[in-house]
Amino acid sequence: MISGRQALAQIEQTIERARQQEAQFERAYAVATEEVGRLRIQRTEAFRELARIRLDAITQDKIVGDLDAAERQAISLLDSRKEALRQLTERRHQAEERVRQAETARQAAVDALEKALDKVEALRKSVEAKISINAEWISARARVDEIAGQAQQAEKKAVQAEADRDEKGRPYEADPLFMYLWRRKFGTAAYRVGPFTRAMDRLVARVVGYDKARANYALLNEIPERLREHSRRIIGDLREARNRLTTLERKALVDAGIEAAEADAAKARSVLSDAERRLAEARDALATLDRTYDASVLEGDAPYREAVELLTAADQREDLNQLYQEALRTPTPRDEELVRRIQATDGMINRALRQAVDAHQRLKEVAQRRAMIEHEWDELRHQGYDTPYGTFGNEAALGNVLGGVLTGAISGAILGQVLRGGFHHGPSPWDSGFGGGLPIPPPDGFGTGGSFGGGEFRTGGSF
Repeated sequence: MISGRQALAQIEQTIERARQQEAQFERAYAVATEEVGRLRIQRTEAFRELARIRLDAITQDKIVGDLDAAERQAISLLDSRKEALRQLTERRHQAEERVRQAETARQAAVDALEKALDKVEALRKSVEAKISINAEWISARARVDEIAGQAQQAEKKAVQAEADRDEKGRPYEADPLFMYLWRRKFGTAAYRVGPFTRAMDRLVARVVGYDKARANYALLNEIPERLREHSRRIIGDLREARNRLTTLERKALVDAGIEAAEADAAKARSVLSDAERRLAEARDALATLDRTYDASVLEGDAPYREAVELLTAADQREDLNQLYQEALRTPTPRDEELVRRIQATDGMINRALRQAVDAHQRLKEVAQRRAMIEHEWDELRHQGYDTPYGTFGNEAALGNVLGGVLTGAISGAILGQVLRGGFHHGPSPWDSGFGGGLPIPPPDGFGTGGSFGGGEFRTGGSF
């Protein structure tokens, strides 16, 4: 069994491994693309040398000039791309480091708050143990329990009476003549109509047996209202009894020095809130760079493509094609050597392109898995799984699933299911209502969904 914080730390480590894999594939992709560019330039140089050998001076100057211009422009594009990628990668690494520093600061603030809360909790438990043998407290506690039992019974009766009213009142409410007289308040001091209407209503009343039905229906409505009012009075008594008990407990806590410990906890909580804010800002900045990175590297590499197109256009001109064919038809030793070099370079270009495509695809897959794990991590953290008071009982399955997600064998949805299925909320310092509960709100992830600050009496009814 591991804590919720340890489980999410495992996820963070997996995210870090994914980023390291991204960096590896990014380097492989950069090397392969640069190799393609280098080989294209090398191939162009071989064509240039063929031009120098076989063409006359006028034609040679034209073709070499075209190749030089294409080469210079291609090199400029590749250099710009390389520098832009370097700067983006550097900014991304800096952002990752700021996130790591912010996470370290947050963890230190979490540890400090936990220590402060431990002191508060230890002092509370000590006072609770001592006051439990105090006669005044025993009496106040017994009074709360007594009224709580009465409140439960009163609420139960009120709910039952309301259900009876709904069921037994349906026949009355289904009778349009009876309800006509009821709404006119016939037979009561509030009945105000003219002589003719009064006479007609008396006839209707005799037909439906209104006098007896009205008494029964009125009683059917009156009983739930009285029981509900009785329940409210007991709830009021219970609140007063609880307040007296809480005041007694709070005084004992204050006498024991709880206020200083609570002040330390409140200060630690404020420090944690600042650390959380800085961490959120660092993560937002990293997420922005991640999106820029994904758009730049994963969704295409326009400068590289432009450089390749420039060189392709230059060395696929009609004159160069003719030069290549002539070298094959009338080979001199030097011509033959250059042609073989161009052919070998073409093979190396194809291999480098395949390596670039493979590295690009693997880089994209790892980036998608990293984003998927980050999404699950962020969702679970916002749902309070980052609490020091929660545990995971399926740590072995969690480790296996994280490994599977990182390799692409398991989807992120499975990770979410494993995390949610293995998590158990434990009690936190905010779950105790002794003395009115902890007088500071819980930071995100620290509460467990219990009754903070003592809560109100609940029996399942509505009051």
